[in-house]
Amino acid sequence: MDPTPQLVRFAPQFIPMFAKRWRNVFPGGLEGMRWGHETLARWKLDQLTPMERARILDPKPDPAGVRETHRRALDLLPALREARIENAWAGYIDSTPDGVPGIGEVPEVPGFILAAGFSGHGFGIGPGAGHLIADLVTGAEPIFDPVPFRTGRFSKSAWGKVADF
Repeated sequence: MDPTPQLVRFAPQFIPMFAKRWRNVFPGGLEGMRWGHETLARWKLDQLTPMERARILDPKPDPAGVRETHRRALDLLPALREARIENAWAGYIDSTPDGVPGIGEVPEVPGFILAAGFSGHGFGIGPGAGHLIADLVTGAEPIFDPVPFRTGRFSKSAWGKVADF
């Protein structure tokens, strides 16, 4: 978890999830303070966006995090003791406070279907999510109820409470 302006801004929504998963949360570097969607900058449509300045996010793996993950894997699967780490990878995961993706039409932009915040589950739920997204785009009967994935579930109402829509 890299400390970023967005993390500070949305900390109240994410703190309950971090509290439940505190053993799996490691502080990262400060790179996110400067780049991409994590900035709070605004830009004109004819200007270079922060995302275009950093097309490839290639963070370096945290050696302590890799060692801890390896230690935990050995605790769970002792047969791995003979295996050696050949390579390590680091990356960014889009996430939501509840770990459930936001999938659906964005009311403020009619026709725009958002599918984001898979919280690292994209590979596993990708086929079902893709089918749901295709159904929403084409107007077909959804393969399953899209309401739990509604994109506005974290929006705040005028009274400061999370809206239920």
